[in-house]
Amino acid sequence: MNTGTQLTLQRSLAKTIRDFTGIARDFVALKFCETLADIPEGTAKYQGKGIYCGMWSEVRNYAEPFYTVPDDHICGGGTSYTGMGQKDLPPKMVEVGWNMLVGEGKIYYSRESVIACQESVPASFKKEKRFEATVMGRLEQVPNPDVVLFFCNAQRHEWLAHAYGFESGELMQGLAGLSLCAFVVPHPHLTGKPIFSPGDLSGRELARMNPDELCVSFPFAALETVARNLSRIKKFEELPQSLLR
Repeated sequence: MNTGTQLTLQRSLAKTIRDFTGIARDFVALKFCETLADIPEGTAKYQGKGIYCGMWSEVRNYAEPFYTVPDDHICGGGTSYTGMGQKDLPPKMVEVGWNMLVGEGKIYYSRESVIACQESVPASFKKEKRFEATVMGRLEQVPNPDVVLFFCNAQRHEWLAHAYGFESGELMQGLAGLSLCAFVVPHPHLTGKPIFSPGDLSGRELARMNPDELCVSFPFAALETVARNLSRIKKFEELPQSLLR
């Protein structure tokens, strides 16, 4: 399928999902590139320095998709968790990072707590360098993405999950307790299954998530099933008033 035909299909998928769910935010598509030669023609270079989860909210600032490489990132987790490898940071910066994470009133109790949390993630890139670049953009604009992120409230999430499992009966699983990117980027790519997460404090802020929003992440290949089944599911449940005490 040529690029034009592929993007026509993706625009149709996006419209079907948006019309049913009413999700207003961009559907953020991620495409992993093993080499720079794999970056689609016409993709812009990310401008400046940023943080992986913050770049999702920056998609709205670009007319076209953009690509990002490890040197664009100021967050070590944002590259190591997402398949672009462990960044070499100065020892002083590493220590500053630990001090932000660990201790009473912070994110984790100890360094051991952080490591235990990282090692418990069921689908992880293990901080390996698998990709030279990541393309980010709207679902309607990134041809054949690997992963697509939806930011929505719990009701809309239920519709997506219900449509996904309508025929197969498959459950959608969620994870919380670590950086948002550590869950919603590798899991769909490595397992072929969707996942949802409330994210972490900084990730939610950087991704500009509203207080009631979750991030729901699908492998792109699953979206055709979701779009096809949305019109087949029950959208609202009208319970007898006698049950609503």
